[in-house]
Amino acid sequence: MTLANSMSGLIAAAKAIDVVGNNIANSQTIGFKSSIARFTSVSAVGNASGPTAKGGAAGVSADNIFQQFTQGDVALSDSPLDMAINGLGFFRLYDAENNRVTFTRDGQFRLSYEGDSFPRLVTRSGLALTGNLPDFSTDPYGTIDSTPAPVPIAVDPYFPPKPSSAVQLNMNLDSRVAAPALPFDPANPLTYNRSTLATIFDAVGESHDLRLYLTKPGAASAWDVYTTLDFNANATPPMVPVVNGPLALNFDTQGVLTTTMPLPPLSLPTANGNLQVSLDFGGTTQVGTSFAMNSVTQDGYGEGKIQEASEFMVLADGHISARYSNGQRRNVAQVVLANFTNPNALVNLGDNQWTTNDDPLRGTGTVTLGFPNFSTLKAGGTVGNSNPAEGMGSLQGYAIEQSNVDLSVELVSLIEQQRNYQASAQTFKILDQVLQNLANMRSG
Repeated sequence: MTLANSMSGLIAAAKAIDVVGNNIANSQTIGFKSSIARFTSVSAVGNASGPTAKGGAAGVSADNIFQQFTQGDVALSDSPLDMAINGLGFFRLYDAENNRVTFTRDGQFRLSYEGDSFPRLVTRSGLALTGNLPDFSTDPYGTIDSTPAPVPIAVDPYFPPKPSSAVQLNMNLDSRVAAPALPFDPANPLTYNRSTLATIFDAVGESHDLRLYLTKPGAASAWDVYTTLDFNANATPPMVPVVNGPLALNFDTQGVLTTTMPLPPLSLPTANGNLQVSLDFGGTTQVGTSFAMNSVTQDGYGEGKIQEASEFMVLADGHISARYSNGQRRNVAQVVLANFTNPNALVNLGDNQWTTNDDPLRGTGTVTLGFPNFSTLKAGGTVGNSNPAEGMGSLQGYAIEQSNVDLSVELVSLIEQQRNYQASAQTFKILDQVLQNLANMRSG
């Protein structure tokens, strides 16, 4: 054994201690993947060219550092934009500053409103999460292509308004009431038996009060319906109402509605154009009990906005849905994951990011893109649709993947490497003493 052998042992043990120390330091880092140093022997070959040439041991090396991409524990978080991958795959990120794509298992994302017309989903360091975006050109709820084509995820914060076209009312009309003595006048409550209100929306999303008045015309099995739009009986100066009606509701002797629904559409003038709205009293009854309004619904809504991150929901298949202030919910993106034929060859960039290795023999190999819980990475890098556990994992919202470092294992490894270092140091010391003794013998 030479001093070089002992020195290589010292260097290898120091590298291993450095790897273990880095693992321990990152035991609480979200999405961190531990590494392990593999020791290999190094041989020195003599100058002889024949088969009897003697080789000698030249020590040990710990230059092979392998990353451990095992699953970390999944813990719940308080952010709806936190995502954990259960299974294989990496989040695909776009680094605009360096114009490159990187990969991570750290699923801590946030909305960034800096420099974009629409807010983007980004990491803590500002890298954009990528995925498929919906096409809202023909459908306000959007359609997302089934083929992965990832781009930086920008969320449309606005939901367009929809004008009301139908109002559904379900109620009971009291068959015992008498007909009003005076002709109908929306400003005079003595001229109708009951009224109710429905809020409807015009083409630009402005709301309007559609008031319905129900009067008993005299016949035992009939009711008349009148409507006004945005009429205020207490306005100063007094408003002149625009009245629609009467529309007839007829019932049989059992109190069952016999009039065909819906009723013919009403044409309601607004500053933003006329509204064509049909009334549907389906399920309404007339029996000898008190008036009861069971439900009033309509199909329009105003413009919606995303007001805070809590409006988001991450689904297992990567869909990200958002709830808008108008009560509507739609998918705003679908996360695309990446997987590799040889993920252990990924190049560690730090900050929980990796990039591909294009070495034809020891590189990352085929990069496969797919949606969570759907695409499957099979032998040779092909994609199928069988067991998701074989390919892309599923996503879990309100969750983070913790570091996969096992502290107990790392502490034991630290003790072992410390002993290796001490043994190599002791060997170096003894060899140094032997060489000094030999030198003294020669000089004597």
